[in-house]
Amino acid sequence: MRKIAAIRGYHVLTTAIFVRMDTAAAVAREISISTSRQTVGENLYNELLAAIHAGRFEPGERINDVALARELGISRTPVREALQKLRTLGVVEAEPNRFTRVAVISPETVRDYTIVWGALMRALVDEIDAKVPAKTLRQMKQHATAFRNAVKSGDARKVALENFEFFTSLSTLTTNQPLYRTIESVQHVIRLGSVTLPDWVDIETLSKGQELLLDALTASDLKAAHKALDHLRLILIPGAKSRR
Repeated sequence: MRKIAAIRGYHVLTTAIFVRMDTAAAVAREISISTSRQTVGENLYNELLAAIHAGRFEPGERINDVALARELGISRTPVREALQKLRTLGVVEAEPNRFTRVAVISPETVRDYTIVWGALMRALVDEIDAKVPAKTLRQMKQHATAFRNAVKSGDARKVALENFEFFTSLSTLTTNQPLYRTIESVQHVIRLGSVTLPDWVDIETLSKGQELLLDALTASDLKAAHKALDHLRLILIPGAKSRR
């Protein structure tokens, strides 16, 4: 079983840290607020989510709504709305009157969410009867290739992104909105937690699972799709304590 070393110099912050005003300023400079199709809060939600996954806000780092609103030149209301949505998604955590920060996702949480994710994906492939449009299959193949290339280059965040996009391509096919929203939330938590594990997950098992699932969906073989998802359940999460 081959594993790749974790990102050098990247550490999970296990204790609360002081607000870095320079972070709010830096992220704000990269955010473009538009109201053409989305509300300011929705736009900001998407921008902050991207910033979190890109590592511009690190796990455990506080997000100051006052500083962010000031840097963006907007009121605190849309900032609070965006942060609340991120909290509901699971990538931000808060304690009233104490802090709002990027969630610190433990290995045990990644493991538990991965188990839930497997059950949700099985429900999805059952719903679509393993029948996937050619366009979606092409997208999944592109992300699978990008995933393998990111592994070769050792880019952990790119690996997490392409794996996320691979399965997101499939999850968009459901017409069950509660199922879609739950899968989306679970996948974002796993994606955030995966880059702060003490080591990478078994890449060979993950890559093989993608391959098996693609083959099954290309053949519209529901039984084979179930086996592919069962294969993905074999992935061990580094650092997760075993249950007794």
